[in-house]
Amino acid sequence: MCALEAAFLTNKISKLVLYEPPLQDLDHTAVAGRMEEMIRAGDREQALVTFLREIVMVSPDEIAAMKRLAAWPSRVSGIDIQIREIPAMSKYRFDAKRMRTLKTPTLLLAGSKTASPQLKQAINSLMDTLPKRTLVVSEGQEHNAMDKIPQQFAETVTNFLRGRGRGEPGKRGNGDF
Repeated sequence: MCALEAAFLTNKISKLVLYEPPLQDLDHTAVAGRMEEMIRAGDREQALVTFLREIVMVSPDEIAAMKRLAAWPSRVSGIDIQIREIPAMSKYRFDAKRMRTLKTPTLLLAGSKTASPQLKQAINSLMDTLPKRTLVVSEGQEHNAMDKIPQQFAETVTNFLRGRGRGEPGKRGNGDF
């Protein structure tokens, strides 16, 4: 969301990449309150799992896979950031008319198995409103394809930023990264 909003503030952003941005999220302040209690009780990992399950709607299998990654301890230690962002996210209002004015070529990335209806709705709203957008859906992936298929993910983003392949604005694509 920050990257998208930054594109409205400057003409220095030549291309934009958004992976399932939470633009039309629900009010998760109650979940954030429970997460804060978990952190105070010393259970930062459970706070992160709660965030992933209840807000992002990541499956238990995907969370188990994430726990095996080297980045997991950093995610656990940084869970406070999510708690601070949740109230701001719940106040954000998507403005379709405003989105239609953004001329920055934008790559929208999504996982075919993403469970969150809000994340799916955000992608669809951006596809419907952004004039220069491309959608790439990674089959079989949830909200963290950058962890599961990092090479393909990086290739897709790099190709878009360099102006090669499926990253051309205006196209709606499906398939693996």
